[in-house]
Amino acid sequence: MVDHAPDGPTGGAVIGSEFEPRRSRRLFASPASEPRARRLTDVLLLVGSVLVLLIVSVAEFPTPGFVVAFTAFLRSAPNFLDSVWQISIDLLALFAFVLLVATFVKRRLDVARDLVLALVIATVVWLLVARWAQGEWPAISRSLRSAQPESWYPSPRLALPTAIIVAIAPHLTRPIRRLGRWLIILGSGAVVALGAASPLGATAGVMVGSTAAFGVHLIFGSSAGRPSLADVERALSKVGVTARSLTPAARQRAGAFEVTGEDSNGDQIVVKVYGRDAHDSALASTLWRTLWYRDPGVPLRLGRLQQVEHEAFVTLLAAQFDVLTERVVTAGATVDDDAILVLRGHGAALAELTDMAMTDRAALVEQLWSMVAELHRGGIAHGKIDSETLIVEGGRLGIVDFGGASVGASPARMQSDRVQSLLAAVLLVGIGSAIASAVTALGSDELAAMLPYMQPATLTSRQRRDMKAAEIDLDDVRAFVATAIGVEEPALQKLRRISVGSLLRVVLPAVAVIAITSALAGFDFEGVLDQILGATWWLLVLGFALAQIVRISQAVSTLGASPKPLPFGPVYALQLSVAFVTVAVPSYAARVAMSVRFFQRQAVPAGAALAAGALDTMTTFFVEVIGISAMLLFTPASLDFDFSETGQAASRLLLIAGVLLGVILVAVVVVGRLRHFVVEWAKRLGTESVAVIRGLRSPRRLALLIGGNIASEILFTLSLGAFALAMGTSVSFADLLLIHLTVSLLAGLVPVPGGVGVAEAILTMGLIRAGMPDDAAFAAVIAYRASTFYLPPIWGYFAMHWLERSRYL
Repeated sequence: MVDHAPDGPTGGAVIGSEFEPRRSRRLFASPASEPRARRLTDVLLLVGSVLVLLIVSVAEFPTPGFVVAFTAFLRSAPNFLDSVWQISIDLLALFAFVLLVATFVKRRLDVARDLVLALVIATVVWLLVARWAQGEWPAISRSLRSAQPESWYPSPRLALPTAIIVAIAPHLTRPIRRLGRWLIILGSGAVVALGAASPLGATAGVMVGSTAAFGVHLIFGSSAGRPSLADVERALSKVGVTARSLTPAARQRAGAFEVTGEDSNGDQIVVKVYGRDAHDSALASTLWRTLWYRDPGVPLRLGRLQQVEHEAFVTLLAAQFDVLTERVVTAGATVDDDAILVLRGHGAALAELTDMAMTDRAALVEQLWSMVAELHRGGIAHGKIDSETLIVEGGRLGIVDFGGASVGASPARMQSDRVQSLLAAVLLVGIGSAIASAVTALGSDELAAMLPYMQPATLTSRQRRDMKAAEIDLDDVRAFVATAIGVEEPALQKLRRISVGSLLRVVLPAVAVIAITSALAGFDFEGVLDQILGATWWLLVLGFALAQIVRISQAVSTLGASPKPLPFGPVYALQLSVAFVTVAVPSYAARVAMSVRFFQRQAVPAGAALAAGALDTMTTFFVEVIGISAMLLFTPASLDFDFSETGQAASRLLLIAGVLLGVILVAVVVVGRLRHFVVEWAKRLGTESVAVIRGLRSPRRLALLIGGNIASEILFTLSLGAFALAMGTSVSFADLLLIHLTVSLLAGLVPVPGGVGVAEAILTMGLIRAGMPDDAAFAAVIAYRASTFYLPPIWGYFAMHWLERSRYL
């Protein structure tokens, strides 16, 4: 199973123990010809830098008390340290300057271009942020020339050097990168100690430089940070593996740099190098899939050597179960902290064999089911069975690339393997033959159990592309399988799309409520407009941001209601899409309907899906009722509102709904066939619902369900308070919470989409009774409702279409 390398100084265990530290004597880690790539980590770092810059800019003015105290502590150092702080700042600038000059001396003109552009972007961003935060343009020349410049926000003495150091970092060797990071940290403390910036100003300066650098990386890409072929050859020689004809693999899988070649016997070898950026890519991909896909078996390995050891172990384990795969030669780590795995290759990828006869394809499909059964007998779930990982050698089918495999895998992951295998068979021999082979290999019961897992999240990216090219629809395949084994296909009904009529039903009540509220409150639109134009802008931004964060806490509560693990990313998108549907459906009904559809697409049975969706919504209802009761009993807050107009309208709507419900109940009792159907349906739903309710014994689920709902109510309340404060009036948190809970409860019960009319009227009256001027109250309500109801459907529309395209709805 394992090919042992010839005797060498390391014994084939760990590479690089005697490896010459050649890179430590170099400035650039890779040659000028090294290809560039745009990395996911750069996107994440850019977004993170911008967010941190925005947060510290909002917090800087007025400066928080703890920041003032920390600044005073740093500046209390003895005066003789001033020279040390000044030298630290100068070293940072000098280091950046040397790096810039070195790019020209070494004729790395592409890198020099990156650094110059990063400087320009950093300067522009610095000027704009300073103007935005302080209300005036900074005195550039004085700030840069003075030994102890006056404190500017952000710090230019950090922003510009940081832009150069971070922009060039991917191209540098590890020791130089580390030196740059330490100089930035030391320089940040020095500018604060000298009084050239506050701690937040120093942080903002670093973020300005980082934003510019990561922006340049996304524009031009950066060095892939992978070793050269010469480095790979030297690493192989240290473990006694003589290699020749090394070339980069035609297809580079995410997370590793692959090199193919031949050993001294002429056998094909595959070398996988997990370098700096390869590790970053793998980690980002793993984190993304952990959040976005329902795949609890995916391991989150943070170390490069851990990745190599895992793949080597699972590859060896698979070979022990007589699965054709690559053979492990050796694995280890180099002195540059790159992890390396050497494999002896086998066969050709199935994707490359396009001219096989149909009989040969059918034989491979039979072998596929046997191979998957052997893997599962060993507790191994591969997780990526498609035409790129399946190989063929001498008519025998095998599989490679166990980097994402699980050992001791859950039943869900094994079902995913079977779904991927079925789709691989469909692409090989067609739907009919593939289903027939699956029935023979698995049996009807196993296929029925696999049916709920036939969803896009289970497929590999290659299979999605291949199915799209072959014009094969996954829903059609699921329907064919259900017909072939004689079971009922899951009843997944489509939700109603938004229409012109539903939009009119929203717009017209909104216009009506503005007129009614204006007449009741006695204010005019000019006063409201003046209030909005004169509002504190950063409080408006804060209120808007808090209103959007609510979707995260709502996603958390949905995770608690679910009877099985769900992916966080799509659940968050579900909450966004609910905001879109509520413009046509009352909020409680919309949330239940969307949740049920989503749960069913995640292979949750219909009854359990309905129970889970209703559980999440009912928890929201009870939190609001209990919250209102507690506020009335234990706080001075009171519901001193006048519902003479809105209450009558709500009563009429509830009466109509009650009459319709009564008619439906009479029809069910009178019509025998309908009664039988409803009774059987209720029994099935009740049985499945009991399992969902029992799941609440889990403290974790209960905490997610209740905690998420409570957090949502608090965030909504804080958002309403921020808008009220932006209009110049402070309202107590108790009054705001009572107003919000009351409005949410009534808006959810009244059969009007989004509670349009009811919500605006009660919010306005509540804020007026809490002490806000009429115009300010209505202005705050308009801003609040725009952030929570009228604007979210815009991004909710795109979220819903993404969920539909991805087959989550």
